[in-house]
Amino acid sequence: QARREERSNAGSARASAPRAHRLAEMARQRTAALLVAALAPSAALYATPALRRPRTPVAAPRARHRLAVATSMEAESVTDLADAISAIGAADVTVLSHLEELRSFKVFSLYSVDLLANCAYLGGELQECEFDACEVLPAEPVPTALMERDETERGFELDSWARFDLPSEDYYDLEEYPEGYTGYDGAHVWKFVYDKICFSEEEEELDEDPNGWRHVFDRAVSGLHSSIACHIVDDYSEDDAECAREYHRRVGAHPARVRNLHFCFALVLTALREARQGLESYVFEPDDADADARIKKRVESLAKAPILEADELKRMAPLLRASAQGSAECVLIEDDSNEWLEETGLWQVRQRSRAVLRLFDCVQCGACRIHGKVAWLGVATALKLIYSDASARPLCRVEVAALLTTLAKLGTAIRFSEEMEELVAEEGLTA
Repeated sequence: QARREERSNAGSARASAPRAHRLAEMARQRTAALLVAALAPSAALYATPALRRPRTPVAAPRARHRLAVATSMEAESVTDLADAISAIGAADVTVLSHLEELRSFKVFSLYSVDLLANCAYLGGELQECEFDACEVLPAEPVPTALMERDETERGFELDSWARFDLPSEDYYDLEEYPEGYTGYDGAHVWKFVYDKICFSEEEEELDEDPNGWRHVFDRAVSGLHSSIACHIVDDYSEDDAECAREYHRRVGAHPARVRNLHFCFALVLTALREARQGLESYVFEPDDADADARIKKRVESLAKAPILEADELKRMAPLLRASAQGSAECVLIEDDSNEWLEETGLWQVRQRSRAVLRLFDCVQCGACRIHGKVAWLGVATALKLIYSDASARPLCRVEVAALLTTLAKLGTAIRFSEEMEELVAEEGLTA
């Protein structure tokens, strides 16, 4: 309890940081009539969603995105569409506010995660995290109905997109342990992801289509990594210049990482559009009609958001599916003296997706492991909704919760990235 109060007091101190005044002045200078025209009148009723540092008042999309918005209608690549979608979506305070409000409900914030699961991929002795910020305690009490629902919905698919941890008595509340800087270094885990799980350059060359599933998977991994980095930097230091330098080192100096962050956001937002019909009839709180009605009201508002009707977003899923349908399950490989059949196809993405989720068991920071697993489950659920027939097996609670939680994480990360780019420019840092 004392540690939670200390973390809460530290968060309150950060909220008064002088950076807020400078960022607010920047925002006032670039806020224009475009924002008023773009946002629904009801947006003023909602507070701007925040990470744990002061948020900039909502501003119009930055100039570097406006060209993408104007030209993306003629684009054939999902990459260009994603740039346009992220520029519009991250500036929509109504959507982000609905997502932040939903995260406060227990049905979206509670997850049963096995923090004692063994690391199955990395050899050698794993160094335990010795920082207090890594430690998490199970939530108490956990609604019995929620636990029973997770037990009932838990199934087994041999070729699933992800296998989340088996439900147990230990549930953790993401609202009690916000994503941020803990001091833990997970570079060795990410190195394994990129070296062993992502597709190699040679494999990616097999995808002549830039919308191909190999590219999509690798960019989703990179985009989520960038999002996690943004949340870490957001809580890294109270010194603005230090935060700007750390953001630049981790993300900003690598344009591909920034663009992949936008791509991952657009990918999950596309999945939300695919799932919205089912979400409108979804029962979130089977044993609490009042709570279920409150959640449904917010989900319905989210499902009716103008961004979900944007032409760019409508074109994402068909382009991705069209590229995946062209993939064969076996291809004939030949060299000067031999030839052989090599298995390929979309199943490789499902296999890798399961491996990424399992690899988070190698993370020795409790808070990092929980947030990483939930975030990747959200991405895996998005891939499932886009590439698979989701009607064959309805989404379970943890999939729905992870999808919306991950979308909120990505949206606020993009907003934070925008702010950091302003500070990077102030500091005179260059790529």
